[in-house]
Amino acid sequence: MAQQKRWTVSAALDAPLNEVARKLTEAGFVVDKVLTEIGCITGSADTAVAERVQSIPGVTDVSEELAFDIGPPNDDVM
Repeated sequence: MAQQKRWTVSAALDAPLNEVARKLTEAGFVVDKVLTEIGCITGSADTAVAERVQSIPGVTDVSEELAFDIGPPNDDVM
């Protein structure tokens, strides 16, 4: 089984976001949050699904979410 990653999908301003989310789910994308105010959908999928959903009408971008670790408070910065 392919490794699941976290993704952010950006939608066109005129795209009905709930319809885009439905089509993402049908394509195998696991929708986590629909962020209506900013026109984005977050969720998880393997790389093949993420590439496939880029062709869904209304999808303008699919970007992998990056993890950041700033370390513990008061840690020495090197």
